[in-house]
Parts: sequence; structure tokens; C-alpha cells
Amino acid sequence: MSTTFQEYKNRVHFKGKNKREYVNTKVRESIDSLIEDSQYGFSIEVLTYDIDDVTGEHKEIKTPAQAAILSTKSTQDYERANIITYNEVGLDRGSLIAWDNSKWIVLQKMFRPEQPGFNGYAYRCTGELKWVDDNGTLQTRPGYISSGRTTNSLTYTPDVNYKFDNIVLHDTDWSMIAAIQQDLTIHNEMRFIVKGKAYRVTNIDNVSIDNVSILSMVDDKLLDSDMVFEDGTGVAAKLDYNIRLDIEEPLQLYAGDIKNIPVTITKDGSKVEEHFTLTSLHPEVVEVNGTMLIGRGLGEAKVICALKRNPLVTKTFQVLVSPEHVEDTPQYYIEGSDFIEWNTAADYILSDDMAGEWEVEVFSKVKHTITYAEDGKSISIYIKDKYAGTIVITAIVNGEEIKKEILIQTV
Repeated sequence: MSTTFQEYKNRVHFKGKNKREYVNTKVRESIDSLIEDSQYGFSIEVLTYDIDDVTGEHKEIKTPAQAAILSTKSTQDYERANIITYNEVGLDRGSLIAWDNSKWIVLQKMFRPEQPGFNGYAYRCTGELKWVDDNGTLQTRPGYISSGRTTNSLTYTPDVNYKFDNIVLHDTDWSMIAAIQQDLTIHNEMRFIVKGKAYRVTNIDNVSIDNVSILSMVDDKLLDSDMVFEDGTGVAAKLDYNIRLDIEEPLQLYAGDIKNIPVTITKDGSKVEEHFTLTSLHPEVVEVNGTMLIGRGLGEAKVICALKRNPLVTKTFQVLVSPEHVEDTPQYYIEGSDFIEWNTAADYILSDDMAGEWEVEVFSKVKHTITYAEDGKSISIYIKDKYAGTIVITAIVNGEEIKKEILIQTV
């Protein structure tokens, strides 16, 4: 039998206009007591992020707050802290906090409707995921990272469908998991370095926990070009293959003409020998035979050139088949690595063995040496000290200005 409002007032020292206000008051007093009058009160910092409008960097903003840390559970797999604080602190699933010289991510929340307190569990971040986005900006996300071969509150053994508090992950082949603040730009096949080892993303779960992305990852190869820092984290190298057309578009053919496809394939800016496939979207105009194009009919056609080792790397170009022969216009570019490591040198040449007028812009603090070849066909750039930044190389060939950006990176 429920207690009436009047019975409540007669029995206790009532605070508030109704039963709900009384309960809320008692909850707040309880939080006050835990934080201020007991060994459980701690100062924390709530971590939020903003995007810098100029640099595009993920800026960290720290907001001091008070919270009660009732207990932590430590196992061989994870550390978990029970956090209680006021609603106005703003904690929720996916929130990041700094406490006890570590970062923690909230993955569980005890649901209490219309009460002034937050009660949830945060997991200690055991690593960071770092990658370079499409704009060339380094992105860093702290998260709870653990071996996927163990069973805990976020995972299950690979051969058993495991459910915990309505959290179910897809059964997939994985050996690591990472729970980070939700980031919808992360996609399958991205590579990360965790404690000096490379992993590749095979599945992304953005549903099981609000505001959290859970990544399943499998072992991958650590490449010589990967950047690994002293703490064991790093930026996985982007296998930056690029397909270049050596002449200006549209590629010119005349009816009955047979021409080898004039492409160059580069990896991180350096020319490499790779196999590719060709597909004509308009075979009645342009027929493909191996690496040869055959003009079959007048008009325009699109041809797709795809890297054989990775068909996702493609270039689509236009081909114009005309009744008369038209001379091709060469397309020049600067060949050489997209990166220069500290205390090393890199050489840069113009395609098709051309000579040009060179100019190099270097970040002001970087100590460097530039050597120009007497024939104007190449330059060599040596970087000496420990400053980051970019180098812009400009070459003028036949009145045309060609530019290339070089990134300075650590060894």
C-alpha cells in the first residue's frame, strides 16, 4: 500500500511541495555528502572538444567539476570507476573526464528520470587512436582499448553471441576493440597503431552505446612508413597510391587509332611500377584491350583506370575520338616523396625528364639545405632539425606553374 502525501509529511521532516521534490532534495543532499563530507569526493575535469576554424584541429577544452568516485573495479581486462555527480556537470554516455592522471570514458549510465544526479560507470582510456583526416589534419581520440579475445562488459568471446545490458555486438573476426567518443568519419579498413602494433578496422558499432563508437579491429602489418611515437601510439600510414594521366584531358584518339594508356602510378608521391586495369564505360566509342585503347566510334567516352592491388584506387578520364588526329598536350608534375624525415634528404625531379625554374618555400624555423641541379631538372632538399611543417616546391615549365607540398615528419 502506497504512502500518502500527508503521511509522508507527518512522518518525516519534509522538504518540498510534493513527494518528487522531496526525493530530489534528498538525492542532492546525498551527492553533497558524498562529495564534500567523505573520502569519495574528487576534483575531475570534463573534457569536451571543438574544431579550430583555422587549423581544423580537434581542440581539447577542460571544465573543472566535483564528483564522487565510489569505487573502482580492476581486473586483468579493464578499470572501471563508479562516478556520481550533479546533472549540471553534463556527464552522459560518451563523456570524457580526466581524473587520477588518466582519461576515462563513460560507457554506462544508471537511468534515474527527473533526478538531479548522474550515476554511471567510466572506463579508463588505455590508449589513443590517431589518424590524418582528408584535410591532412592529425586527429586524436582517447578511448578504452582492449583485447577482443576476452569477455567483459563490452565484448564477448568470438564464438558466442554475448549480451550485456541490451548491448549486442556483431559476430565478426576481430582481435581488438576500441570504445571512443562517437566519430562518424571513421570507416572500415582504416588502420591504427596501438602500443607499437598495427590494427585494421573491420566493424564499427555506432548503435549499442549512445554517443560512443565501438570499433572491432584485426591484426595488420606495421609498415616502414608508419609513424610510431615513444608511447607506442602512432599514425598508420595511408597507402597513398595515386593514378596520374601524363597528358591533358580529354585523351585524344581518332577512329581506328590504337594507343597505350599514358598513366603513371605513384605511392606517397614517388613513382612505382604497379599493374592496373582499364574499363570503358562506352565500349562502342572506345574499346579496351589490356592496357591499350582503340577508337571504335566518333564521340566521347569515359574510361576507368583502377589499381590492381587495390581496386578502390581509381581515376576516371575522358577520351575524345575524332575523325582527325589531334596532338596530345603533355601533363607535367613533380616526382618525389610526399614526406621528408628529420635529418634526411629527398630528391625531386620533373616528369618526362623536363627542365624548369625551381622555387622552394620552407617553414621559417626549419634548418634546411637545398641543392639545385645545374641542368634545372632536379633539386635535393635536406631537413636538419626537429620542427614540423610543410614545404612547398614550385617549378615553372613552359610557362606553366606546377606545385607540390611536402610534409616534414619524425623519424
